[in-house]
Amino acid sequence: MAKGFEGSYQHSLDAKGRVVMPVDFRAGLADGCHVAPGLDRCVSVYPDATFDQVRARVTEAARRGTRQRNAARAFIGNSRRVEVDRQGRVALPPTLRELAGLDRDVIVVGIDERIEIWDLARWREQEAIGLEDLATSPDLADLGII
Repeated sequence: MAKGFEGSYQHSLDAKGRVVMPVDFRAGLADGCHVAPGLDRCVSVYPDATFDQVRARVTEAARRGTRQRNAARAFIGNSRRVEVDRQGRVALPPTLRELAGLDRDVIVVGIDERIEIWDLARWREQEAIGLEDLATSPDLADLGII
């Protein structure tokens, strides 16, 4: 993928637990994708090639100790390969919806090499923390923001 995912888009899960991927994201997912547990209790969506790289890093980390092995089991064991359907929807397995607390209103956020799907209310809380950190960070130059 030449260009990363960026931006945020509010959507709703349908009765079958599917969420519409923003039009801007669909080309990056055209060859298939994986849904997986994300950091901070969201659902991450990875293009297949990116997921293969992430899975390899997780598998390597699992050799370092019990915590890493447990995290690898949870990550890989709850990941699923999915397709984007003709309407641009991705089906989220019930286990991942439960893990992330996804019920109805969600936000789909591009985070460069992956997409995160958050419960809308939880995202607003997380976003407020991130915006505060961004506004008050003494090391913005380290982030490349000057």
